[in-house]
Amino acid sequence: MPGKRRRNRSGSSGGGEVEALAPSSATVVTSSSSSSSKMLRTKKKKKIDADDAITTSDETKQTKKMKRVEFDHDEIVTYISEFVSATKSSSVVKDDDKLEKKKLDLDTVISYLIQFLQTTTTTTTTSPAANENSKDINKHKPVSAAVYITKEDVATLLLPWSVSRLMRMTSAASSASTNDAESELKHGDDEIDVLAWAALSSSLDIISSSSSSSSAADGASSSNESLLSSCFPQSTLNRLVPYAARTAFSSSQSSSDQIHHYHSNSHHETASIVYVHLVKRYKSSFDVVCKTLLCDIDSLLSKCRRENDDLILAKMTKDNADKVASERAKKERGGDFMDLDPFSRDDLHLSLIEDSNCMAEIIQSGRTNHYSPPHHQVSVVRATLEMIYTMMPNANPKRLFTILCSTEVMPRLGRLSSAVKDVDGDTLIQNILWDGLLHPVHHMDGFRTMSDMKSVPKLEIRVQDLGPEQPKEEKKEGGSSKTCFQAGLFHSVRKLVAIPTMSELVNQKDEVMKGDYDAIFAVQLLPIIVHGFFERVRQHAKQQSKNGGSTTEADAKLQFRFWCRLMQPVLEALFSKEYKADEVLNEISQTLGLVLQYDAYLPSYSDPNEEHLAFLQSVANGIVGCINDYPTKDEALVTSFCNLTLLNHRLLHGQLSKVISYTCSRLPNKNKDARKLLYTLVKTYRELRAVGDVLMATREAFANETQYSTNTMENILLCNNVVDSLALAYQSCPSGQLKEIWNLFDGWIVESIDATSEVSFAVQMFVVFIKSIRCDKQNSQGLRSLCELSMNNSIPKLLGYGEDNKDSESDEAYADDHDDEDVHVHMRLGLDLCGWLVELHTRSCFWIDSITVDTESSFLLTSSTNDDMNRLNVLAYLRNSAENAVKTDTFSSWKKSFLDTYWKGKGENEVDVGVSPSLRGSLQRLALHRVHQLHSMIYYCNLEESEANENDSMVESQSEVLTREAKMLVDFSFYIACSEDIGPSDNDATKEDYPLSTESFWVPIAQSLSIWSHYSEQFHSELFLIWFFTSLCFSSSRTVGQISQWEHSTSIALTRDASFYDNDTIMSPLINVGIKFALHKSKSTSTALSFIASAPVELIECSDSTMILRDILDLDILLSKSLRQSENGKDDDYKLRLTKTLCSARYMLARLLSIAVLPSGFSTSLFTRMLQHLLSSKDLDFDINYLSASSNAINECLSLCIDYYEKEDVLLQEFFTQISSNLVDDMKSSKTPSTQAFLLRGVIRKINTLNRHNSLARKNASTSRSVFDTCAQNVLQIYESTWQIISLKISEANRSSFIELLLASELLSFLGSNAMASTEVKRSTRELFEKVLIIQNSPQQEAEMITACNYFLSIMSSTPDFLFECVGQKRVLEQVLNAISLSPIETDSQLLESSFCSLMQHTDVQGLHTATSALLNTEGIVRSSTFLIRMFHLMISSIKTQEQQKYIAGYCEQFLLISMDLLREQSSDMQRVVHNVGLFSKMMTTLLAKKELLVLSGREIAMVCSEMNPLFHRTEKIDVACDISVFVSCSSVVASLIAHYSKQLYGCPSPIFGLLLSMLTNVLHTGSKKKALEYSKLCELLIPHKEIFKKHVVGLILCYIKALSEGMSPATKTKLMPSIYALLDVCSEFETRQINAMIDVPSKTLFAPVFKSYQKFYQYHGQA
Repeated sequence: MPGKRRRNRSGSSGGGEVEALAPSSATVVTSSSSSSSKMLRTKKKKKIDADDAITTSDETKQTKKMKRVEFDHDEIVTYISEFVSATKSSSVVKDDDKLEKKKLDLDTVISYLIQFLQTTTTTTTTSPAANENSKDINKHKPVSAAVYITKEDVATLLLPWSVSRLMRMTSAASSASTNDAESELKHGDDEIDVLAWAALSSSLDIISSSSSSSSAADGASSSNESLLSSCFPQSTLNRLVPYAARTAFSSSQSSSDQIHHYHSNSHHETASIVYVHLVKRYKSSFDVVCKTLLCDIDSLLSKCRRENDDLILAKMTKDNADKVASERAKKERGGDFMDLDPFSRDDLHLSLIEDSNCMAEIIQSGRTNHYSPPHHQVSVVRATLEMIYTMMPNANPKRLFTILCSTEVMPRLGRLSSAVKDVDGDTLIQNILWDGLLHPVHHMDGFRTMSDMKSVPKLEIRVQDLGPEQPKEEKKEGGSSKTCFQAGLFHSVRKLVAIPTMSELVNQKDEVMKGDYDAIFAVQLLPIIVHGFFERVRQHAKQQSKNGGSTTEADAKLQFRFWCRLMQPVLEALFSKEYKADEVLNEISQTLGLVLQYDAYLPSYSDPNEEHLAFLQSVANGIVGCINDYPTKDEALVTSFCNLTLLNHRLLHGQLSKVISYTCSRLPNKNKDARKLLYTLVKTYRELRAVGDVLMATREAFANETQYSTNTMENILLCNNVVDSLALAYQSCPSGQLKEIWNLFDGWIVESIDATSEVSFAVQMFVVFIKSIRCDKQNSQGLRSLCELSMNNSIPKLLGYGEDNKDSESDEAYADDHDDEDVHVHMRLGLDLCGWLVELHTRSCFWIDSITVDTESSFLLTSSTNDDMNRLNVLAYLRNSAENAVKTDTFSSWKKSFLDTYWKGKGENEVDVGVSPSLRGSLQRLALHRVHQLHSMIYYCNLEESEANENDSMVESQSEVLTREAKMLVDFSFYIACSEDIGPSDNDATKEDYPLSTESFWVPIAQSLSIWSHYSEQFHSELFLIWFFTSLCFSSSRTVGQISQWEHSTSIALTRDASFYDNDTIMSPLINVGIKFALHKSKSTSTALSFIASAPVELIECSDSTMILRDILDLDILLSKSLRQSENGKDDDYKLRLTKTLCSARYMLARLLSIAVLPSGFSTSLFTRMLQHLLSSKDLDFDINYLSASSNAINECLSLCIDYYEKEDVLLQEFFTQISSNLVDDMKSSKTPSTQAFLLRGVIRKINTLNRHNSLARKNASTSRSVFDTCAQNVLQIYESTWQIISLKISEANRSSFIELLLASELLSFLGSNAMASTEVKRSTRELFEKVLIIQNSPQQEAEMITACNYFLSIMSSTPDFLFECVGQKRVLEQVLNAISLSPIETDSQLLESSFCSLMQHTDVQGLHTATSALLNTEGIVRSSTFLIRMFHLMISSIKTQEQQKYIAGYCEQFLLISMDLLREQSSDMQRVVHNVGLFSKMMTTLLAKKELLVLSGREIAMVCSEMNPLFHRTEKIDVACDISVFVSCSSVVASLIAHYSKQLYGCPSPIFGLLLSMLTNVLHTGSKKKALEYSKLCELLIPHKEIFKKHVVGLILCYIKALSEGMSPATKTKLMPSIYALLDVCSEFETRQINAMIDVPSKTLFAPVFKSYQKFYQYHGQA
């Protein structure tokens, strides 16, 4: 066979000849007269290479397709001629061999031509003349080559043939038997047929793109359209379009061995491309398209879905069979399978079979949406939907509505919408449904007039029974109800989701299953329809509101009733127990969300018969009933409950316990919707002041808990937002409800005492309630009584659980005698609750007057002599536990040795508290609450003792007894806290705990810091700070438990609490402990030091200063040593961490030096050692952060030396000695002196700063030598020693030279400003100025060097006389102006501007002439208006003398005209516009205030106003911030005009009031509060000139009244009220009457309240 011969040859030919398919110019046939036989001999070779190329993978095919190829003109002509001859003579050839040969030749020709169409070559080929005698044709191609064959020509040739071929295929397919699938498949899999699809696809692509690109050329476009019209008449499209769709959706597997040109799926893809092109020309009617083409596409897609489901089912069945077989195979290997009991083996087998049957049932019912069609099928579906949408405007609206809502089309659209699930696809389906069913002109009025929309239907939940079908009641005719065709939508939905009868289930099983299948996809469209109806009604309301349309409530009722009618059958189908329609839960949830979003129902709407509420109540009852029926729809159910709650809390009020129980069962899965629902419930009932109902429902939910899962109610406590909302509800709870809620919790605990999980939840909820109660003078007495009530009810039940007959004398051993877990749980809960009762009792006692300490405060914790249960004496138990723990030798030994052991790193001592681990946390919290109570008792005792004035000091007072108890409890609390590791540990990583169930011993101590610190020792403070730094330095990236994260958050909260720093007990050892911690905990050094450096710590004591400085210096030395050792062998991350830590240590050292108070007579050895260490940085790389920290520390050393100079001048001498030996000498020997230069520059800059503030005038008492003398002498020595090195380094002008330039600037500035400049210094200044000039004028200079040059000019300008003497006035001014001109226009260079101002202040008239000449008389230099006005503003702001003012006045008019260009500049960059307007404003306000420079005429004022007017009429979109900046800038100019040129404005008020009118219009348009405030200031400036301006403000007021009549937001009206008041105050009675006569009646009604408000609140009536 030829096909086999081709395959054999292609298999042996290799891959080197692939390029023959698309030959390059190097392999073309150069002679156009080559024989046809020679050309045909090469065709087979090309055909074989084409087979190899096309049968590769898709990726390789795409790569070769996108390769740029050049085709030879002669070869294309030859192939075209062969194609023409083959197609014309194919009907004449009769012999089979010749026909096969001809077919082979035709395949080769068509393949070549298709490749030509699909390549990325240019659309033209060159003529033979262009290729003759040119061996280098690829290098030199003629530009003007003649055009012969184009892609459009080839496409025009292939298009008719491919259409004719495909039409024959269509005829053959239609004549074949419908049951013979092989027959139809054979027509689509033949090789020439595949080429026909490819040829038609490529041809249509070329012709369509050519038509779109040549739209301007009428000839090309009309010829292409003529060709397409002739090839595709409607009769051809009617046959070819469905056939292309069937081909695109046909099976991708091919049985033909002759297809080699394309991948097995390529003809499906090309058929889909053809379909997309042809449907654009499909001119059938809308009815026919929906009935035929839409039906065909839906059937084809459903067939593909079923085939995919069958494959999944078959695979699942096979996998389950393999599992059973593998289990049975164990029998042969050892009998493992048979070792199982028979029931287990049967269960395994049955469960696998059951899984397969269940999946099969789901798949067969069509309820799976897992099928994702390939992209070419999606393109067919999308093209069909787009064609439908384009046909809709021309269809009859009524017929269009009827077709789209029919029971045949709706399910089809639903299924097709599932195939195009993306943004564009959803929008397309939405547009079809909205425009086809809800057109605002054709359909919406019908819905409004329907009689069904006048009432709400009743929701009937029908239950399928097995009895005979009941006859339906016929509706009586002759009614007055109005019928509209829009009702067909409701009828279709009801018919689709109708519950099948018993006879239908038995007799028409397949049809019923298909109906179920249709209903599912039809229901998926309902949220889109509901959304569209709601949106159309809202749009209609917006349009009608301008002309007094319908009210919002009427529109809302229309929306709600539409939703009821549309969703009624769906809801009834869902709530029927026999109809498994759980898929509609998502759609119901979405539509409920739309009802809520569009406010279609509000409880405030009128509902006379409560029919709206009744319908929603039925919906709520039905959805609650779905909890057990559809347990897999968690998200839909929870979202529905949330929407119902937000609609009306009454809907779920009666079944709130079921909802809460179900929601809590979904929390372990981290369901965000469940958390949101719980929060919504609590928030809703909190706003209703009925949080007690939620608590009652929560209590009832425990009875329903077992229906869903066990132990899930406690999940509420894991939702922080729910707990916070509950706390807020308790805080705002009315006082009358506190007792009810209290009794609820109290009774809950007593009644559920035997249910451990329930009583645990109740106690924790009770604790949240107690913590959140706000105690005041009104409710304090009642709260104290309630606390005592719970101590007699709940506490005895909890503490006495399991002990019916307990002797009170052995209370101290109570917890240790019982090992039962429930007893310990109840004991822990009782102690926790008791502690919070003590806390609330203490707070309530604060508000009660005349209390007795003995009988009132301690009563709560002692035994009651009146109760029958003889409850545990909690106070005695707490005291005994504390005494047994802390009043022992073990505790004393531990307390003495703990800190030393900890700092030495030998591990923490083991702690034996003597209390059960499960009770330690509860006892600790109870002890801390008791300390709080004791603190209050001690306060009252001190008051009583101070009044009694007892003289017997031998008797221990009661306050001392209570204080001793408080100290003992503090020891006990810390002892318990140290029973576990301090801070985060790796063991926490395995804990699954939550904040409310953890036993963090340090968080309660941190929370009660302000109380226990009054009774603590230094040991407790240091211990607490150790925990604080450990938790603060905890890395959040570590995987640890919730306890560690909770403690870390607590420490962070302490750092943000101002009261933490006010606690002297904690702050005294803070720095010392922090430095020790940094020394011993290397991983946390950086964080600890950073906190200490930034903490607002007060001055430390003298005795601690040297010790702390020594510790931090030792740490710094250790870190520096580690950093130097890490230069070799450590990774970069390790060195980066060390450098960061060292920087923190340096900043900490600088902080300590700034606040340290040194004792008199202290040794200078520490200071010398510190300086030597800080200045020895020669071995470290240049790191700017490290050097900045070092420079800060060195500068603080200098400040300390100067502060103590009067007493100890040795420190300052030692400082400069170390500077000279470590920095100056190192600069001479170092290869990279920039490090030393950076530190030295910091020292000189500090001296310069102190000298400017006259801080160097201090003198030593013994030597009478001032600080300045010492500093000046040493600075001069530094200059003489380092200038040569500095000058050479600056000459290099590289990136690292800027440090030396900054150092040189500081040195020369100090020497020049203090008259210490010698001839050598002046020469150095002149040379450095020349270098700076070269650097600034050189292109592509480093930014650091430019900044350093600007700094040099700025700092030297502070001594202008010295600079002028060294360089010359003209050169200095020209260079400064040149530097400013090189800076960005939008950014102000503050350094250069300050230097220019300094020079202007100290220059004479000649200097002003030089500056103005440099600005205006430049030759060849273009100066921008922005630069000129910028400099002129600086000049007029700086000059002071009359001579300067007189000179500059001659240029003011010229610069005024230049400033107008700033406003005229058209720029799309709003930042530039803002900068220009701001610069104009600054210049004008300064110029207007300086009348000695220029007095504006009326013409010039009008010009200024007219130039600003267009700024408020810009049409392009402007940023809000930029718009406000422009308005404020213009307002300042207007204010200056009114303030300084009021008399000139009397003669020409029109320009200024025209500008004010534009500004008012802008304010009304934008409604900006900032603009309104600025405008009110302008209006108030008009009041002093009311006699002149009163008749002009009328226009402004009329503009405001017009805006009122057109509609003004209340916010804008409020903002503009001060401005209108001021304008009305300008008007006299005559102007008021004039305004009243010029406005119409509606305007008078709107303006009357404004005028009355003005008269009441603003107008002056002559009374004080």
